[in-house]
Amino acid sequence: MFLYLLLGNSQTVLRPKTTEEVSAILAYCNERSLAVVPQGGNTGLVGGSVPVFDEVIISTQLMNNVLSIDEVSGMF
Repeated sequence: MFLYLLLGNSQTVLRPKTTEEVSAILAYCNERSLAVVPQGGNTGLVGGSVPVFDEVIISTQLMNNVLSIDEVSGMF
């Protein structure tokens, strides 16, 4: 199966719980010119969330609390 062709490598995985934590992580990485790759559910078929150059992985796994839903648009 072609999915096993997408192998990545990273030494760092960060799992923020809030958007404030994501913002702080991105600011830190930007100041130090560190590459970042976001990872959600890893269900994509194109490999966009696969780290190829030892990027810092930002996992959204712990960002699982829905605070509100806009009933008109259906957006979170």
